[in-house]
Amino acid sequence: MIQQLDAVLGRVLAAWVDGVRARAAAVVVGTLLVTVPLLVYTALGLGINSDNVRLLADDVPSQRALTEFALAFPILNDALIVVVDAPTPERARDAAEALAGRLAEQPDRYRDVYVPGGGHFFERNGLLYWSVDELEDFVDHMSGLQPLIAELERDDSVASLANMVQAGLESGPLEPAGGARWAAILDEVGQATHAAYTRYPVAVAWDELLRTEPPAAGSTRSVILLDPVLEFDSLLAAAPSMRGIREAAQALGYDAASGVQVRITGNPALNYEEMLGLAQDIVVAGVFCFLLVGYVLYRALRSLRLVIAALATLLVGLVWTAAFATAAVGQLNLVSIAFAVLFIGLGVDFAIHLGMHYVALRRDGFDHAAALQDAARHVGSSLVLCAITTAIGFYVFVPTDYRGVAELGLISGTGMVIILAQTLTFFVALISSWLPYVDAPDARESLRFDARWFAAFTGRPRAVRAAALVLGLAAIFTLQWARFDPNVVRMRDPSTESVQAFNDLLAQNDQTSPWFANVVAPDLRTAERLSRRLSNLDVVGRVITLEDFVPEHQELKREILTDLAMILEAPRPTASATGRPSVEERLDALRELRDFLSRSALSRGSSELAASIRSFRDRLDGFLDTVEREGGAEQALANLERSVLAPLSKQLRRLRAALDPEIVELEDLPRDLTTRMVAVDGRARLQVFPRENLNEGQALERFVDAVYGVAPQATGLAVNLVEFGHATVASLKQALVSAVTLIAILLWLLWRRVDRMLLVLAPLLLGAVLTGASMVALGVSFNFTNVIVIPLILGMGVDSGIHMVQRASRAAFDPRLLLGTTTARAVFFSSLTTIVSFGSLALSSHPGMSSLGVMLTVGMLFILLSNLVVLPALLPANRR
Repeated sequence: MIQQLDAVLGRVLAAWVDGVRARAAAVVVGTLLVTVPLLVYTALGLGINSDNVRLLADDVPSQRALTEFALAFPILNDALIVVVDAPTPERARDAAEALAGRLAEQPDRYRDVYVPGGGHFFERNGLLYWSVDELEDFVDHMSGLQPLIAELERDDSVASLANMVQAGLESGPLEPAGGARWAAILDEVGQATHAAYTRYPVAVAWDELLRTEPPAAGSTRSVILLDPVLEFDSLLAAAPSMRGIREAAQALGYDAASGVQVRITGNPALNYEEMLGLAQDIVVAGVFCFLLVGYVLYRALRSLRLVIAALATLLVGLVWTAAFATAAVGQLNLVSIAFAVLFIGLGVDFAIHLGMHYVALRRDGFDHAAALQDAARHVGSSLVLCAITTAIGFYVFVPTDYRGVAELGLISGTGMVIILAQTLTFFVALISSWLPYVDAPDARESLRFDARWFAAFTGRPRAVRAAALVLGLAAIFTLQWARFDPNVVRMRDPSTESVQAFNDLLAQNDQTSPWFANVVAPDLRTAERLSRRLSNLDVVGRVITLEDFVPEHQELKREILTDLAMILEAPRPTASATGRPSVEERLDALRELRDFLSRSALSRGSSELAASIRSFRDRLDGFLDTVEREGGAEQALANLERSVLAPLSKQLRRLRAALDPEIVELEDLPRDLTTRMVAVDGRARLQVFPRENLNEGQALERFVDAVYGVAPQATGLAVNLVEFGHATVASLKQALVSAVTLIAILLWLLWRRVDRMLLVLAPLLLGAVLTGASMVALGVSFNFTNVIVIPLILGMGVDSGIHMVQRASRAAFDPRLLLGTTTARAVFFSSLTTIVSFGSLALSSHPGMSSLGVMLTVGMLFILLSNLVVLPALLPANRR
């Protein structure tokens, strides 16, 4: 029956190509006339979905939870995170607030601008959030600095500072705490002195010296959270918002030279840089792939005209497929953007098989019409079957919950049908009219698998079968260590700013971590009970509810702060008889201090204070030498005093304002905080922060699984990623089972013989398990991009097996001669073009796309070897 069906289909295809040949010029012109408007339609209508959150089906539980959370707390979804780093905590905080002010003036770009812990409320009441012990230690520390502070407030010149330093060090033996305090002061002032002649003088970090930040929060990094207006239909949805941030930072003079570094991260920024890199990589990979495929085509066909015809057919088919994507899907996503490279690598197979048979017949003396008909008659049915099986390999992804690969499957699967039709029409029409075949004297086959060099495999079928069995069993055993990595950051280019900033935030393990869990409770009381349960988890570092922003022991803390306010009471201004010291008097004071430090016994030894004194002395000496050599003493002193003393005045004003806080109740909390923590309907939000760095190992999965055990309704970026991973793995299993089942059913319906079906499936499954084992051996985890590898190579690899079995099953053909046929050579060259196209993806700077290219290349190599080495050893004629 199969032979009859094959014969009927062969005759139909032979008649089809003969009809195309007879109207070749009209077919070429008609195809081009249709292709041009399709190209315009695609260019104008094909959008881009750069939101990876929307790559999962809406009915997945984690997606529903995320949607419900976003409705209750809409300003928290798709946040841009601006990371501001500066030399001191004060500078970082001031820079962040200034930048936030600029951004708040652009409502067309940012719906909401929020600085965690910033604003008047926390300036006034921030000290209430310290513990009682921390406040008491702070009072003791400030008591030791009070004489220095008082003197500098009376006379804010470097002469006064120099006299105070000398007097303090001369006062007698210093206890360890006093020595450490003076070491810190000298280090800070020394850096400012060294930088007094630079464009950006270094400000003294008085907030660190005064310890006006709590011990757990004295960071030189501040964060701004933005709710940007994103354009998801654009290739780069976050581009306008990110451009606005950079323009504002530039206007404020924030750059590396100024000491203030502004970086942008968060999901939109990560997607922006990912899409930017992917688009560049796909274009480069596409061009590179196209050129390499052209070279392989020439090696296969040995005819420049046929190569041009095949490449032209590819381009036309690509345009038609892109037009289908525009009509059926409307957009490309982070996964389906790779369809063009896949299409080139797979679509050229049809031209190779048809073209190589056609060329072989022409070299045997057939004329053009006879060669075309005979080639279509002998390989046409295999081409149709291969298009169906390859389409199946893609279509099995369509019903899965992973919308990213579902759309890729729909586009690429349909693309296989389109390129089959184009090969049997446009390609045939081109070589029948505009690009007729011309034989070349040296255009003979240079590759034959029945040659002596290949006999080491073909001459030992039993050994090949035994080796295949052993390798297959070992690979199956190895698959138990395969794992899926839901960490999307590890899929992205680690050299990009957004990834580096994101990793820095993750490494802090504090409330700036962008990966945490959100839990919604019916009310605040329920949230507090749930908070206690979550806090008991080993993987949880801290749980925050709105109640946590109401400080404890407020009356006791206010008493402590009242005592500190009396110690730091601002001195009353006094009239000076002599006025401000002159330039020369200030220089003399610095010289006297330098000389004192040079002869002081405190500068000797290996203590922290001795090292600081020597460093400060050397920098002070350098400053004085520069003044004498270059002049400009007045400006240099002004720079030094501005860097050393001006920040102290500002910091003291801020500190004194915080020494008289109000009693804070829930209703006193600022609105921009409460709207983030309590919804309009009273539901309360809990922020669950991890104890570990979620970017390391399997910490992300441990954290999410533990939180889920207590709060199944949890959501947030961390939770959604893990659940996204679970849905993706389920999609992989569903696609894998569907691919094997549908291919087996198709082969059974085609041949109605189990032996032939197994001849195709056995090498195919061997190649698949060897690919999975290779991933384990190479330390490559499955991720959101390369998860399609196994089902995909099944759909692609079955083509070669079908061609080989079809050729070996023909009447009056000796299967032992299979490797000497044009079919075997066509299988090699078509697989080679696929490998070349996937290999171009391996060059991507995007780790996820690169891993997809690497594993598809490895997988197709295994499939090729299985079909050319293992399959012939399984043929009945070789089972001896």
